[in-house]
Amino acid sequence: MSIKKRLAAIATAAIMAASLVGCADTSYVISADGENINAGVYIDYMFSSMQQQIYMWQYTGVTENFFDQKVGDQSFEDYLKTTAMDQTKRFAAVEKLFKESGLKISSEDMKTINNSVSDTWENVQKLYETEGISKDSLKKITVNSKKEEMLFDYYYGTDGKEAVSKDDLVKYMNDNYLRYKGITIYKSTNEDETQKEAENKKNQELFEKYKEKAEGVKFADFDALIDEYTEETTPAEETEIDDGTETVDADDSSVGADDSSAADESSESTVDSSADDTSSETESSTSDDSSETVAEDSVSSFEAAESDDESSVTEVSTSEDDSSAADETTDSETADSETTDSETAADDTADELTDEEAVEAEDTAEAEPDPYPNDRLTNFANIDEDSLEEDYGKRMKAIKDAAVDEIVTYEDDNAYYIVSKGDITERSSEYLDDETQFDTILHEAKDEDFDSKLKAVQDKINFSENSDALDRYTPKTVYNKYNDYMDQNSKANA
Repeated sequence: MSIKKRLAAIATAAIMAASLVGCADTSYVISADGENINAGVYIDYMFSSMQQQIYMWQYTGVTENFFDQKVGDQSFEDYLKTTAMDQTKRFAAVEKLFKESGLKISSEDMKTINNSVSDTWENVQKLYETEGISKDSLKKITVNSKKEEMLFDYYYGTDGKEAVSKDDLVKYMNDNYLRYKGITIYKSTNEDETQKEAENKKNQELFEKYKEKAEGVKFADFDALIDEYTEETTPAEETEIDDGTETVDADDSSVGADDSSAADESSESTVDSSADDTSSETESSTSDDSSETVAEDSVSSFEAAESDDESSVTEVSTSEDDSSAADETTDSETADSETTDSETAADDTADELTDEEAVEAEDTAEAEPDPYPNDRLTNFANIDEDSLEEDYGKRMKAIKDAAVDEIVTYEDDNAYYIVSKGDITERSSEYLDDETQFDTILHEAKDEDFDSKLKAVQDKINFSENSDALDRYTPKTVYNKYNDYMDQNSKANA
Protein backbone atom coordinates (compact mmCIF):
# COMPACT_ATOMS: atom_id res chain seq x y z
CA MET A 1 0.00 0.00 0.00
CA SER A 2 1.32 3.41 -0.95
CA ILE A 3 2.07 5.99 1.73
CA LYS A 4 -0.76 8.14 0.38
CA LYS A 5 -3.29 5.28 0.66
CA ARG A 6 -1.97 4.34 4.09
CA LEU A 7 -2.42 7.91 5.36
CA ALA A 8 -5.89 8.02 3.86
CA ALA A 9 -6.80 4.77 5.64
CA ILE A 10 -5.49 6.11 8.95
CA ALA A 11 -7.44 9.32 8.48
CA THR A 12 -10.62 7.36 7.70
CA ALA A 13 -10.13 5.18 10.79
CA ALA A 14 -9.62 8.25 12.95
CA ILE A 15 -12.82 9.83 11.61
CA MET A 16 -14.76 6.62 12.26
CA ALA A 17 -13.37 6.37 15.79
CA ALA A 18 -14.30 9.97 16.51
CA SER A 19 -17.76 9.33 15.12
CA LEU A 20 -18.22 6.29 17.33
CA VAL A 21 -17.14 8.25 20.41
CA GLY A 22 -19.50 11.06 19.54
CA CYS A 23 -22.40 8.62 19.23
CA ALA A 24 -21.73 6.78 22.48
CA ASP A 25 -24.90 6.40 24.51
CA THR A 26 -24.40 8.24 27.77
CA SER A 27 -28.08 8.52 28.66
CA TYR A 28 -27.54 5.90 31.37
CA VAL A 29 -24.68 5.24 33.77
CA ILE A 30 -25.63 1.74 34.86
CA SER A 31 -28.06 -1.00 33.96
CA ALA A 32 -29.69 -3.32 36.50
CA ASP A 33 -30.63 -6.76 35.21
CA GLY A 34 -30.57 -5.28 31.72
CA GLU A 35 -32.72 -2.24 32.56
CA ASN A 36 -30.99 1.12 32.12
CA ILE A 37 -31.08 3.67 34.93
CA ASN A 38 -30.98 7.29 33.85
CA ALA A 39 -27.64 9.03 34.16
CA GLY A 40 -29.59 11.76 35.91
CA VAL A 41 -30.26 9.48 38.87
CA TYR A 42 -26.53 8.90 39.34
CA ILE A 43 -25.67 12.59 39.02
CA ASP A 44 -28.48 13.58 41.32
CA TYR A 45 -26.97 11.50 44.09
CA MET A 46 -23.51 12.80 43.28
CA PHE A 47 -24.59 16.41 43.51
CA SER A 48 -26.51 15.82 46.71
CA SER A 49 -23.46 14.27 48.39
CA MET A 50 -21.25 17.04 47.03
CA GLN A 51 -23.52 19.73 48.37
CA GLN A 52 -23.85 18.16 51.79
CA GLN A 53 -20.11 17.59 52.23
CA ILE A 54 -19.23 21.12 51.11
CA TYR A 55 -21.82 22.52 53.49
CA MET A 56 -20.22 20.59 56.35
CA TRP A 57 -16.75 21.78 55.39
CA GLN A 58 -17.93 25.37 55.24
CA TYR A 59 -19.43 24.92 58.70
CA THR A 60 -15.92 24.10 59.95
CA GLY A 61 -14.22 26.90 57.99
CA VAL A 62 -13.14 25.13 54.77
CA THR A 63 -14.40 27.36 51.97
CA GLU A 64 -12.26 26.52 48.92
CA ASN A 65 -10.11 23.91 47.19
CA PHE A 66 -12.65 21.23 48.00
CA PHE A 67 -11.16 18.72 45.60
CA ASP A 68 -7.91 18.86 47.54
CA GLN A 69 -9.73 17.63 50.65
CA LYS A 70 -10.38 14.09 51.83
CA VAL A 71 -13.48 12.42 53.22
CA GLY A 72 -12.16 9.74 55.52
CA ASP A 73 -9.49 7.88 53.58
CA GLN A 74 -10.90 8.84 50.16
CA SER A 75 -10.25 11.83 47.96
CA PHE A 76 -13.31 14.04 47.58
CA GLU A 77 -13.68 12.95 43.96
CA ASP A 78 -13.50 9.22 44.74
CA TYR A 79 -15.89 9.68 47.66
CA LEU A 80 -18.47 11.31 45.38
CA LYS A 81 -18.12 8.61 42.71
CA THR A 82 -18.47 5.82 45.27
CA THR A 83 -21.41 7.43 47.05
CA ALA A 84 -23.28 8.19 43.84
CA MET A 85 -22.82 4.63 42.56
CA ASP A 86 -23.86 3.08 45.89
CA GLN A 87 -27.02 5.18 45.98
CA THR A 88 -27.84 4.41 42.36
CA LYS A 89 -27.59 0.69 43.09
CA ARG A 90 -29.83 1.19 46.12
CA PHE A 91 -32.29 2.93 43.78
CA ALA A 92 -32.35 -0.25 41.68
CA ALA A 93 -32.80 -2.44 44.77
CA VAL A 94 -35.80 -0.36 45.89
CA GLU A 95 -37.38 -0.74 42.45
CA LYS A 96 -36.87 -4.51 42.47
CA LEU A 97 -38.07 -5.10 46.05
CA PHE A 98 -41.09 -2.85 45.53
CA LYS A 99 -42.11 -4.84 42.48
CA GLU A 100 -41.64 -8.14 44.30
CA SER A 101 -43.69 -6.95 47.27
CA GLY A 102 -46.73 -6.31 45.08
CA LEU A 103 -47.15 -2.80 46.48
CA LYS A 104 -48.77 -0.07 44.40
CA ILE A 105 -48.60 3.70 44.73
CA SER A 106 -52.10 5.10 45.09
CA SER A 107 -53.53 7.53 42.57
CA GLU A 108 -53.75 10.14 45.34
CA ASP A 109 -50.05 9.75 46.15
CA MET A 110 -49.16 9.90 42.46
CA LYS A 111 -51.09 13.13 42.15
CA THR A 112 -49.10 14.56 45.06
CA ILE A 113 -45.85 13.40 43.47
CA ASN A 114 -46.74 14.91 40.11
CA ASN A 115 -47.64 18.23 41.71
CA SER A 116 -44.40 18.23 43.69
CA VAL A 117 -42.32 17.47 40.61
CA SER A 118 -44.08 20.19 38.62
CA ASP A 119 -43.54 22.75 41.38
CA THR A 120 -39.85 21.87 41.65
CA TRP A 121 -39.40 21.96 37.90
CA GLU A 122 -41.02 25.38 37.71
CA ASN A 123 -38.70 26.75 40.40
CA VAL A 124 -35.36 25.41 39.16
CA GLN A 125 -35.84 24.57 35.51
CA LYS A 126 -32.93 26.71 34.34
CA LEU A 127 -30.48 24.97 36.63
CA TYR A 128 -31.72 21.56 35.52
CA GLU A 129 -31.38 22.53 31.89
CA THR A 130 -27.85 23.77 32.51
CA GLU A 131 -27.00 20.38 33.92
CA GLY A 132 -28.99 18.55 31.23
CA ILE A 133 -31.81 17.45 33.49
CA SER A 134 -35.19 16.17 32.35
CA LYS A 135 -38.44 16.39 34.24
CA ASP A 136 -38.86 12.64 33.78
CA SER A 137 -35.65 11.94 35.67
CA LEU A 138 -36.75 14.18 38.51
CA LYS A 139 -39.97 12.20 38.72
CA LYS A 140 -38.11 8.87 38.85
CA ILE A 141 -36.16 10.05 41.90
CA THR A 142 -39.32 11.27 43.64
CA VAL A 143 -41.28 8.09 42.91
CA ASN A 144 -38.40 5.93 44.11
CA SER A 145 -38.31 7.82 47.42
CA LYS A 146 -42.01 7.14 47.88
CA LYS A 147 -41.48 3.46 47.12
CA GLU A 148 -38.74 3.24 49.74
CA GLU A 149 -41.00 4.89 52.30
CA MET A 150 -43.78 2.42 51.50
CA LEU A 151 -41.41 -0.54 51.72
CA PHE A 152 -40.25 0.51 55.17
CA ASP A 153 -43.87 0.65 56.35
CA TYR A 154 -44.58 -2.67 54.61
CA TYR A 155 -42.05 -4.32 56.92
CA TYR A 156 -42.06 -2.26 60.12
CA GLY A 157 -45.28 -0.24 60.13
CA THR A 158 -48.24 -0.91 62.42
CA ASP A 159 -49.55 -3.74 60.25
CA GLY A 160 -46.18 -4.63 58.73
CA LYS A 161 -44.67 -8.06 58.25
CA GLU A 162 -42.21 -7.33 61.05
CA ALA A 163 -44.24 -4.70 62.91
CA VAL A 164 -42.54 -2.94 65.81
CA SER A 165 -44.65 -2.34 68.90
CA LYS A 166 -44.61 0.70 71.10
CA ASP A 167 -43.15 -1.42 73.90
CA ASP A 168 -40.24 -2.33 71.62
CA LEU A 169 -39.55 1.32 70.91
CA VAL A 170 -39.86 2.27 74.57
CA LYS A 171 -37.15 -0.28 75.28
CA TYR A 172 -35.06 1.11 72.41
CA MET A 173 -35.29 4.62 73.83
CA ASN A 174 -34.56 3.49 77.37
CA ASP A 175 -31.49 1.59 76.17
CA ASN A 176 -30.08 4.27 73.87
CA TYR A 177 -31.32 7.75 74.73
CA LEU A 178 -29.92 10.30 77.15
CA ARG A 179 -32.14 12.80 78.90
CA TYR A 180 -30.59 15.92 80.37
CA LYS A 181 -30.89 19.67 80.82
CA GLY A 182 -28.16 22.18 81.32
CA ILE A 183 -26.59 25.61 81.32
CA THR A 184 -24.06 26.49 78.62
CA ILE A 185 -21.77 29.45 79.27
CA TYR A 186 -20.02 30.33 76.03
CA LYS A 187 -16.50 31.67 76.06
CA SER A 188 -15.73 35.03 74.53
CA THR A 189 -14.96 35.35 70.83
CA ASN A 190 -14.03 39.02 71.13
CA GLU A 191 -11.13 39.91 68.85
CA ASP A 192 -9.83 42.47 71.33
CA GLU A 193 -7.60 40.43 73.64
CA THR A 194 -8.11 42.73 76.63
CA GLN A 195 -11.90 42.58 76.36
CA LYS A 196 -11.77 38.87 75.63
CA GLU A 197 -9.77 38.22 78.79
CA ALA A 198 -12.19 40.31 80.88
CA GLU A 199 -15.24 38.55 79.41
CA ASN A 200 -13.73 35.12 79.96
CA LYS A 201 -12.92 35.98 83.55
CA LYS A 202 -16.59 36.84 84.05
CA ASN A 203 -17.65 33.64 82.28
CA GLN A 204 -15.41 31.51 84.49
CA GLU A 205 -16.80 33.21 87.59
CA LEU A 206 -20.33 32.44 86.38
CA PHE A 207 -19.36 28.84 85.79
CA GLU A 208 -17.89 28.45 89.27
CA LYS A 209 -20.89 30.19 90.82
CA TYR A 210 -23.54 28.04 89.13
CA LYS A 211 -21.46 24.89 89.44
CA GLU A 212 -21.59 25.41 93.20
CA LYS A 213 -25.30 26.27 93.11
CA ALA A 214 -25.99 23.08 91.13
CA GLU A 215 -24.53 20.81 93.79
CA GLY A 216 -27.26 18.62 95.20
CA VAL A 217 -29.93 20.00 92.83
CA LYS A 218 -32.08 17.22 91.43
CA PHE A 219 -33.06 17.02 87.78
CA ALA A 220 -36.68 17.99 88.50
CA ASP A 221 -35.53 21.17 90.24
CA PHE A 222 -32.85 22.15 87.73
CA ASP A 223 -35.28 24.32 85.73
CA ALA A 224 -35.30 26.82 88.57
CA LEU A 225 -31.51 27.12 88.36
CA ILE A 226 -31.72 27.62 84.60
CA ASP A 227 -34.29 30.36 85.13
CA GLU A 228 -32.05 32.03 87.71
CA TYR A 229 -29.08 31.92 85.37
CA THR A 230 -31.17 33.27 82.50
CA GLU A 231 -32.47 36.14 84.57
CA GLU A 232 -28.98 37.06 85.76
CA THR A 233 -27.31 36.95 82.35
CA THR A 234 -30.00 38.48 80.15
CA PRO A 235 -29.35 42.22 79.69
CA ALA A 236 -32.12 44.36 81.16
CA GLU A 237 -32.84 46.12 77.89
CA GLU A 238 -33.54 42.74 76.25
CA THR A 239 -36.02 41.54 78.87
CA GLU A 240 -38.57 44.29 78.40
CA ILE A 241 -40.81 44.77 75.37
CA ASP A 242 -43.28 47.62 74.86
CA ASP A 243 -46.19 45.52 76.11
CA GLY A 244 -44.31 44.57 79.27
CA THR A 245 -43.91 40.89 78.40
CA GLU A 246 -40.63 39.15 79.06
CA THR A 247 -38.37 37.61 76.46
CA VAL A 248 -35.06 35.83 76.57
CA ASP A 249 -32.22 36.27 74.13
CA ALA A 250 -31.01 32.70 73.50
CA ASP A 251 -27.49 33.76 72.62
CA ASP A 252 -27.11 35.59 75.91
CA SER A 253 -28.80 33.06 78.13
CA SER A 254 -26.95 30.17 76.49
CA VAL A 255 -29.29 27.65 78.08
CA GLY A 256 -29.71 24.20 76.60
CA ALA A 257 -27.51 24.94 73.60
CA ASP A 258 -25.44 22.10 72.29
CA ASP A 259 -22.96 22.39 69.45
CA SER A 260 -23.44 18.73 68.74
CA SER A 261 -21.64 18.66 65.40
CA ALA A 262 -21.76 19.97 61.89
CA ALA A 263 -23.48 16.76 60.89
CA ASP A 264 -26.49 17.64 63.04
CA GLU A 265 -27.10 20.71 60.95
CA SER A 266 -26.12 19.26 57.65
CA SER A 267 -28.50 19.78 54.79
CA GLU A 268 -29.25 17.83 51.74
CA SER A 269 -30.39 18.74 48.31
CA THR A 270 -30.32 17.03 44.97
CA VAL A 271 -29.40 17.90 41.44
CA ASP A 272 -29.43 15.53 38.51
CA SER A 273 -27.10 16.35 35.68
CA SER A 274 -26.60 15.09 32.18
CA ALA A 275 -26.71 16.43 28.68
CA ASP A 276 -29.86 16.79 26.56
CA ASP A 277 -28.01 15.82 23.42
CA THR A 278 -27.75 12.29 24.80
CA SER A 279 -31.11 12.25 26.56
CA SER A 280 -29.52 11.89 30.00
CA GLU A 281 -30.51 14.02 32.94
CA THR A 282 -29.65 15.68 36.26
CA GLU A 283 -31.91 16.36 39.25
CA SER A 284 -32.11 18.68 42.22
CA SER A 285 -34.42 19.54 45.07
CA THR A 286 -32.79 22.88 45.70
CA SER A 287 -34.31 26.23 44.88
CA ASP A 288 -31.59 28.05 42.98
CA ASP A 289 -32.89 31.55 42.41
CA SER A 290 -29.82 32.84 44.20
CA SER A 291 -27.65 35.38 42.42
CA GLU A 292 -24.55 34.60 44.45
CA THR A 293 -21.31 34.38 42.50
CA VAL A 294 -19.40 31.13 42.79
CA ALA A 295 -15.78 30.91 41.69
CA GLU A 296 -14.22 27.74 40.28
CA ASP A 297 -13.31 25.28 43.05
CA SER A 298 -14.77 27.66 45.63
CA VAL A 299 -18.46 27.57 46.43
CA SER A 300 -19.36 30.57 48.55
CA SER A 301 -22.77 29.23 49.49
CA PHE A 302 -23.99 25.70 49.00
CA GLU A 303 -27.25 26.32 50.79
CA ALA A 304 -29.23 23.12 51.17
CA ALA A 305 -32.60 22.10 52.52
CA GLU A 306 -32.57 20.39 55.91
CA SER A 307 -31.31 16.85 55.84
CA ASP A 308 -32.73 13.58 57.16
CA ASP A 309 -29.27 12.21 57.39
CA GLU A 310 -29.72 8.94 59.12
CA SER A 311 -26.11 8.81 60.24
CA SER A 312 -26.14 12.09 62.12
CA VAL A 313 -26.67 12.35 65.85
CA THR A 314 -30.34 12.66 66.73
CA GLU A 315 -31.06 15.32 69.29
CA VAL A 316 -34.61 16.42 69.98
CA SER A 317 -35.67 19.48 71.88
CA THR A 318 -37.85 19.99 74.84
CA SER A 319 -41.25 18.54 74.08
CA GLU A 320 -43.04 15.96 72.02
CA ASP A 321 -45.81 18.51 71.58
CA ASP A 322 -43.71 20.75 69.34
CA SER A 323 -45.63 19.68 66.25
CA SER A 324 -49.08 20.23 67.65
CA ALA A 325 -51.31 23.10 66.65
CA ALA A 326 -51.65 24.08 70.26
CA ASP A 327 -47.96 24.93 70.58
CA GLU A 328 -48.10 27.01 67.41
CA THR A 329 -50.57 29.43 68.98
CA THR A 330 -49.35 33.00 68.80
CA ASP A 331 -48.89 35.20 71.87
CA SER A 332 -51.89 37.29 70.93
CA GLU A 333 -54.07 34.20 70.48
CA THR A 334 -52.98 32.90 73.87
CA ALA A 335 -53.75 36.24 75.50
CA ASP A 336 -57.20 36.26 73.91
CA SER A 337 -57.93 32.75 75.16
CA GLU A 338 -56.91 33.62 78.69
CA THR A 339 -58.98 36.77 78.73
CA THR A 340 -62.19 35.22 77.47
CA ASP A 341 -61.98 31.79 79.13
CA SER A 342 -61.56 30.51 75.60
CA GLU A 343 -62.93 27.02 76.09
CA THR A 344 -66.36 28.48 76.91
CA ALA A 345 -66.02 31.20 74.29
CA ALA A 346 -65.18 28.62 71.64
CA ASP A 347 -68.35 26.67 72.46
CA ASP A 348 -70.49 29.82 72.37
CA THR A 349 -69.22 30.97 69.01
CA ALA A 350 -68.76 27.61 67.27
CA ASP A 351 -71.87 28.13 65.16
CA GLU A 352 -70.43 31.39 63.84
CA LEU A 353 -67.10 29.84 62.82
CA THR A 354 -66.02 27.71 59.91
CA ASP A 355 -64.92 24.17 60.77
CA GLU A 356 -61.27 25.18 60.46
CA GLU A 357 -61.74 28.24 62.67
CA ALA A 358 -63.62 26.19 65.28
CA VAL A 359 -60.79 23.64 65.46
CA GLU A 360 -58.25 26.45 65.74
CA ALA A 361 -60.22 28.06 68.56
CA GLU A 362 -60.45 24.75 70.39
CA ASP A 363 -56.71 24.15 70.01
CA THR A 364 -56.02 27.61 71.38
CA ALA A 365 -58.24 26.92 74.36
CA GLU A 366 -56.47 23.66 75.14
CA ALA A 367 -52.92 25.01 74.80
CA GLU A 368 -50.87 24.22 77.88
CA PRO A 369 -47.38 25.23 79.00
CA ASP A 370 -44.60 22.93 77.90
CA PRO A 371 -44.05 20.53 80.82
CA TYR A 372 -40.45 19.90 79.68
CA PRO A 373 -39.13 23.35 78.72
CA ASN A 374 -35.44 22.52 79.09
CA ASP A 375 -35.28 18.79 78.39
CA ARG A 376 -32.79 17.51 75.83
CA LEU A 377 -33.07 13.98 74.42
CA THR A 378 -30.10 12.57 72.51
CA ASN A 379 -29.67 9.18 70.90
CA PHE A 380 -26.25 8.14 72.16
CA ALA A 381 -26.26 5.11 69.85
CA ASN A 382 -26.10 7.43 66.84
CA ILE A 383 -22.82 9.03 67.89
CA ASP A 384 -20.08 7.46 65.78
CA GLU A 385 -16.65 6.48 67.08
CA ASP A 386 -14.90 9.52 65.59
CA SER A 387 -17.38 11.89 67.23
CA LEU A 388 -16.89 10.16 70.58
CA GLU A 389 -13.27 11.32 70.44
CA GLU A 390 -14.35 14.93 70.01
CA ASP A 391 -15.67 17.34 72.65
CA TYR A 392 -19.34 16.72 71.92
CA GLY A 393 -18.93 12.96 72.12
CA LYS A 394 -16.88 13.19 75.30
CA ARG A 395 -19.53 15.38 76.88
CA MET A 396 -22.29 12.94 75.95
CA LYS A 397 -20.19 10.04 77.26
CA ALA A 398 -19.83 11.84 80.59
CA ILE A 399 -23.60 12.26 80.77
CA LYS A 400 -24.17 8.60 79.84
CA ASP A 401 -21.85 7.44 82.60
CA ALA A 402 -23.49 9.67 85.21
CA ALA A 403 -26.29 8.59 87.53
CA VAL A 404 -29.78 10.09 87.36
CA ASP A 405 -29.86 13.48 89.17
CA GLU A 406 -26.06 13.68 89.04
CA ILE A 407 -24.49 16.99 87.95
CA VAL A 408 -21.94 16.77 85.13
CA THR A 409 -19.58 19.67 84.39
CA TYR A 410 -17.48 19.95 81.27
CA GLU A 411 -15.22 22.53 79.64
CA ASP A 412 -13.95 22.78 76.07
CA ASP A 413 -12.53 25.54 73.91
CA ASN A 414 -15.98 26.96 73.25
CA ALA A 415 -17.87 26.86 76.52
CA TYR A 416 -18.49 25.68 80.06
CA TYR A 417 -21.30 23.18 80.62
CA ILE A 418 -23.29 22.40 83.75
CA VAL A 419 -25.62 19.47 83.07
CA SER A 420 -28.16 17.52 85.11
CA LYS A 421 -28.96 13.98 83.96
CA GLY A 422 -32.60 12.87 83.94
CA ASP A 423 -34.36 9.53 83.79
CA ILE A 424 -35.27 8.72 80.18
CA THR A 425 -37.73 6.04 81.34
CA GLU A 426 -39.96 8.80 82.70
CA ARG A 427 -40.34 10.28 79.21
CA SER A 428 -40.06 7.50 76.64
CA SER A 429 -43.60 6.10 76.70
CA GLU A 430 -45.26 9.50 76.68
CA TYR A 431 -42.84 10.73 74.02
CA LEU A 432 -43.82 7.90 71.70
CA ASP A 433 -47.52 8.77 71.97
CA ASP A 434 -46.81 11.43 69.37
CA GLU A 435 -47.12 9.92 65.89
CA THR A 436 -44.27 11.96 64.43
CA GLN A 437 -41.91 11.09 67.24
CA PHE A 438 -42.93 7.44 67.02
CA ASP A 439 -42.03 7.38 63.33
CA THR A 440 -38.67 9.04 63.99
CA ILE A 441 -37.68 6.54 66.66
CA LEU A 442 -38.98 3.65 64.55
CA HIS A 443 -36.60 4.64 61.77
CA GLU A 444 -33.72 4.97 64.19
CA ALA A 445 -34.43 1.50 65.53
CA LYS A 446 -35.01 -0.28 62.21
CA ASP A 447 -33.17 1.64 59.47
CA GLU A 448 -30.13 -0.60 59.80
CA ASP A 449 -32.27 -3.72 59.39
CA PHE A 450 -34.02 -2.17 56.41
CA ASP A 451 -30.69 -1.29 54.81
CA SER A 452 -29.66 -4.92 55.18
CA LYS A 453 -32.79 -6.06 53.34
CA LEU A 454 -32.08 -3.69 50.47
CA LYS A 455 -28.43 -4.73 50.36
CA ALA A 456 -29.44 -8.39 50.10
CA VAL A 457 -31.67 -7.56 47.12
CA GLN A 458 -28.97 -5.37 45.58
CA ASP A 459 -26.40 -8.17 45.78
CA LYS A 460 -28.62 -10.36 43.60
CA ILE A 461 -28.91 -7.76 40.82
CA ASN A 462 -26.63 -8.01 37.81
CA PHE A 463 -25.21 -4.51 37.30
CA SER A 464 -23.42 -3.33 34.18
CA GLU A 465 -21.66 0.04 34.20
CA ASN A 466 -21.51 2.39 31.21
CA SER A 467 -17.88 3.57 31.15
CA ASP A 468 -18.60 6.27 28.54
CA ALA A 469 -21.17 7.89 30.82
CA LEU A 470 -18.96 7.53 33.91
CA ASP A 471 -16.12 9.25 32.05
CA ARG A 472 -18.46 12.03 31.01
CA TYR A 473 -20.27 12.74 34.28
CA THR A 474 -17.42 13.25 36.71
CA PRO A 475 -17.67 15.11 40.02
CA LYS A 476 -15.67 18.04 38.67
CA THR A 477 -17.98 18.26 35.66
CA VAL A 478 -21.04 18.43 37.90
CA TYR A 479 -19.32 20.92 40.17
CA ASN A 480 -18.17 23.17 37.32
CA LYS A 481 -21.57 23.16 35.65
CA TYR A 482 -23.17 24.33 38.86
CA ASN A 483 -20.56 27.07 39.24
CA ASP A 484 -21.09 28.16 35.63
CA TYR A 485 -24.81 28.36 36.24
CA MET A 486 -24.31 30.45 39.36
CA ASP A 487 -21.89 32.78 37.58
CA GLN A 488 -24.32 33.33 34.71
CA ASN A 489 -27.20 33.82 37.11
CA SER A 490 -25.18 36.38 39.06
CA LYS A 491 -24.29 38.34 35.95
CA ALA A 492 -27.90 38.29 34.74
CA ASN A 493 -29.05 39.77 38.05
CA ALA A 494 -26.21 42.29 38.36
